Amino acid sequence: MQQQQMNDLQFYPTPPDLARRAWKKFKNHDFKRVLDPEAGNGDLADANPHVDSWRSKQFKPDCIEIDITRHATLQSKGLKVVGLDFMTFTSGAIYSHIIMNPPFAVGTKHVLKAWDILWDGEISAILNAETIRNPFSAERQHLVRLIEQHGEVEFIEGAFSVEEAKRKTQVDVALVYLRKQANESEDIIGPILDELKRDSKTEADLSDNYREAAELALPNSLVENSVAAFNAAVRAMREAVLKEARAEYYSRLLGETMAVRSGDHADREAAGDTSVDYVRNTIGKRYDDLKDRAWSGILRSANVTSKLSSAAQKRVESEFEQIKQLEFTVQTIYGFLCGIVNSQGKIQLDMACDVFDLITRYHSDNTVFYKGWKSNDKHRTAGMRIKTTRFILPGRSGYANNLQYESMQLLRDFDKVFAMLDGKHQPAISLEYVFDHHYRDLRTGGRVSSSYFDVRFYPGAGTIHFFARDKKLVDRLNRLVGRHRKWLPPEEARVSDAFWLQYDNAEKFDKEIRVEVQKGIRNYWDNPLSHLTGCDDERKTKAHESMDVAITAVLERHGINVDFLLQSKQQEHLLLEAA
Repeated sequence: MQQQQMNDLQFYPTPPDLARRAWKKFKNHDFKRVLDPEAGNGDLADANPHVDSWRSKQFKPDCIEIDITRHATLQSKGLKVVGLDFMTFTSGAIYSHIIMNPPFAVGTKHVLKAWDILWDGEISAILNAETIRNPFSAERQHLVRLIEQHGEVEFIEGAFSVEEAKRKTQVDVALVYLRKQANESEDIIGPILDELKRDSKTEADLSDNYREAAELALPNSLVENSVAAFNAAVRAMREAVLKEARAEYYSRLLGETMAVRSGDHADREAAGDTSVDYVRNTIGKRYDDLKDRAWSGILRSANVTSKLSSAAQKRVESEFEQIKQLEFTVQTIYGFLCGIVNSQGKIQLDMACDVFDLITRYHSDNTVFYKGWKSNDKHRTAGMRIKTTRFILPGRSGYANNLQYESMQLLRDFDKVFAMLDGKHQPAISLEYVFDHHYRDLRTGGRVSSSYFDVRFYPGAGTIHFFARDKKLVDRLNRLVGRHRKWLPPEEARVSDAFWLQYDNAEKFDKEIRVEVQKGIRNYWDNPLSHLTGCDDERKTKAHESMDVAITAVLERHGINVDFLLQSKQQEHLLLEAA
């Protein structure tokens, strides 16, 4: 599969020696910001000869890589992935250096693209030597002219046939270097005489052409709207930075104010900069800020949040530092959203576990226990089930007409997860709706129904009591989480009726098990019920062992020997494997 991907995407990992030679082409070692637009697995970044210098953290290359399966490898190396397809990338002006090993078949297009989007900086590119030696097309001829006017080329034989090459080929290489310089006087300062033609302007004149920006007439799609707004903001920001630099330049021509000349240093303002580096760095910082805002808008949009529980949303947002590095384009946004869709199974499972843990965490009577599938002498596990009859959760009053935000968020999570278990996008009557529209009834002791629960609210105690309207959905949650945590056997496993007998009767045996497990307990810290879901692994293991013993004792009193049945199944499995 990996070889097929290499072939499909013309991926030739850069051999270490060739990568080091590509880095040595750069004349300016003041690396402000570096881009590797066809990053692969990060071979060029690995060969950075300056990586051990005191500046290394400041210029680890930003990466673009069309094969998303390689993004995790790049990020594990501390590299920022800022885009998928270099040919749609537009934000080259913020980079001082571009180092690249593009696919040989499209090498010319990629180098010309790099030249086009770079504002002021250097390019080091690895190309097929025939690209330069045989300039049969207009594009190749244009590249050759750029090299003649702005750079140099070195031809290398056998660069991809060395022992260190991960994928060998006999193609000769052209190592191309280009230097592009911004024209400071034209690009930043502007034509001074044209700006100074008029010598008299009033405040009204200066503001005459200003109009408040009209609302953009954008397409209806959220993604396209967001990208259009982002691009408009970037254009306005770039223009603003250039105008700020010009304004600073012109103000310097006028000299200092009279107050400053008279010695009033309090009136002195910090001098701004008008250099190419200043403009590029300022644009870079403000561009990153706009991307932060834009990606935040996508992550907080209803299209995303409506599909995620609060905990799942936090997990996505915990990866925000990596997500916001991506260029904000329609392609990358849909790629990100597709990633959420492709991970939907795991996300839904995590959401189910989050809600299960919420219910089991807050009230000790919300759960009942059974003997886990993995119980044996070496690994004893007490499975947990949420009660199908009733469970209790906190519900604090916030204002006169509703709950606190945290309690309402919990209800929203319940709505999402139980609708998911029911195969629906959302419940017909949500818990959130019940508390928004029937809060007074609930405060006065009323029992109100949502799609999946009848609820009662006890404001004095600060609790909500949930009564399942469809016990099958609670059981579905129990089974989903139980299988994930290995308390229940896999669906394809052959299971005796006795195992499911003790599972189905867990609520019936619960009081007896709780009495059994607390025999001889003197204080809270010795109570296994307090440590079954804790963070202390040693206490948790001991708690499960104690619960397993108690459950076994109760089951044996009812004539159910689950240990024997589990061991028989394990022996049967071993015999089948041996056969």
